[in-house]
Amino acid sequence: MKRISIFLLALIMLVSMLLVSCDNTNETSNQSEISVEESDVNTALVPHLEGLKYDGKVLRVLNIREDYLFSKLQFAPDAELQDEPVNVAAYERNNKLQSTFGFTIETEFAEAFDAFEKRVDTDYNAGTATYDVAATGIQTMAFIARNGHLLDLYDLDDSKFKFDGDWWDTAIMEDISIMNRLYFTAGDLLLMDDENTRCIFYNKDIAENNELGNFNDLVVNKKWTIDKLHEMCLTAAREDGDGQRTVLNDDVWGLVSAAFDTYSLILGADCPQVIKDENDVPVLNMLAEYNTNVFYKVHDFMTDKNCTAWTEQYYAWNAPDAGKVMENFYINKALFLVGTISNVNSDTLRNAEIRYGILPMPLYDENQETYATTINPYHFQAVGIVGTCAPDDYEFVSAALEALAYTSKSTITPEYYDRTLKTKRFPDDDDSPEILDLIFSNRLADISVIFNWDDCIQYYNQLVVKESPDLASHIQSRQAAFKSDLEKTMAVFENS
Repeated sequence: MKRISIFLLALIMLVSMLLVSCDNTNETSNQSEISVEESDVNTALVPHLEGLKYDGKVLRVLNIREDYLFSKLQFAPDAELQDEPVNVAAYERNNKLQSTFGFTIETEFAEAFDAFEKRVDTDYNAGTATYDVAATGIQTMAFIARNGHLLDLYDLDDSKFKFDGDWWDTAIMEDISIMNRLYFTAGDLLLMDDENTRCIFYNKDIAENNELGNFNDLVVNKKWTIDKLHEMCLTAAREDGDGQRTVLNDDVWGLVSAAFDTYSLILGADCPQVIKDENDVPVLNMLAEYNTNVFYKVHDFMTDKNCTAWTEQYYAWNAPDAGKVMENFYINKALFLVGTISNVNSDTLRNAEIRYGILPMPLYDENQETYATTINPYHFQAVGIVGTCAPDDYEFVSAALEALAYTSKSTITPEYYDRTLKTKRFPDDDDSPEILDLIFSNRLADISVIFNWDDCIQYYNQLVVKESPDLASHIQSRQAAFKSDLEKTMAVFENS
């Protein structure tokens, strides 16, 4: 009875307040109307797209491989995965977009790499494309652009893109544009870009047993350098007593990786293979003094067989047993592993009986201004509009992608980044969430390996296998072929 009395009293007070408000002056009423209008603007799903309606329209996306969880749910969440917070957030986001703008999203899937590129090429030439948007690994997107099959997003008629918004990855866009043209992009509408950001994992138990100190302090104080990485690897490495260092017995390694991680470490030194001139044209820069110094420092570390093991030293990169090298990290036999953010979401790491932390790529030395992070160009996802998209649909497709990116920043990104990565994947670690922020704060996409002129993605790999490599001679022998391939790409873009 007491609860009922309180409820009735509250109801009487509410009715009294409403009656008073009805007797207010016109001035007060106008203020109320203004307040409501401002509230409506502030709560619009996408304020700069408010009022647009695309009832019955469908955003048609050709996406990469359905079996990649985070790839699939970016556009086409599964209503049955109710225990996956990111998937649920994507499902709710799509419902809001439909109720606000009227459009729906349909996704079809294609295999990766050459198969994806061939699919787009065939559909483009035959006029059989059943999609307007392509989303796959950024290197494959570059190949599709080189074929002339993508639209310049910076010069799109009736565009609704707002690329200066922080829901787009403006740093990546600056890296991958050519002649101020942009054929694919990344941002909050994607998750496979974040998943394929490079980093280094470390084994906490091995670090503590070797008294290597606080890794977070090392990073914050800018003491985390290539030399420090090398020093720690030598400290932690152990030969098991049989007189041989192998990746199959009980030897403990400082670092396990792949040959390509030479490139990842060099990029971590804020050292891309190309720079761009005042006309946004790429220029090969591998023979600059800084680049040369970085290469030889990384080479000395990667080829130190006392502490470092990488796949191609023991197996072909695609051999059935190639994974045995990096497996050492998961079974407590390696201090460091060069990987990507996707490792923390993999069953392999989640099921491993180790305590691990995460680090950025090391600095070249303490004079380097900021930590730099590069990407896995094969799987780092980007999105673009295919040239078969009808001009009448440019406005709708750009608005739909813009709305996806904008709304994903407040719905998908928090679930993926704050809840899944920071909280669930590092439950016993107070430092790694802070390190994650640092890793994502300065991410680089080296345009040379994305467009892969003259197969330059292999330049460093071809040298790391040599005990005494001659960087200058190797790059000089490739410059003409690199320039020729680059000019072919620019010719395609100039004529598109």
